[in-house]
Amino acid sequence: MLSSVYKLLWISCALPDKNGKTSGRPKFKGKHYYNSFSYPQLSNTNIVKNANGRYCINLPKIGLVPFVYNRSIPRGFKVKTGTVIREADGWYISLTIEDKTVALEVAEIQPTKENSWMY
Repeated sequence: MLSSVYKLLWISCALPDKNGKTSGRPKFKGKHYYNSFSYPQLSNTNIVKNANGRYCINLPKIGLVPFVYNRSIPRGFKVKTGTVIREADGWYISLTIEDKTVALEVAEIQPTKENSWMY
């Protein structure tokens, strides 16, 4: 799959557009370009204790990763996503939690003539 994407990129960089200009060769990002990646489908069951009694989070494709569990997840809340972030002094994980009891409010804004910035 990736080889077909690379092949398409190299072919398209040589072909001119409707103005006769080429896009140039593709520039690929290095391994240190991205500082974070997300797991969109984590749950409360991914947080476990290992044999030594240390808290770990089970990340797909990586496995059990120990972490400092300094703030417990309140009852009724559900872990939605986890973002692993690389900082200068190490790796961190940020968990996004959701509470179903909080009502979701959508504010509908109606523009008025006084607030309009267009004339």
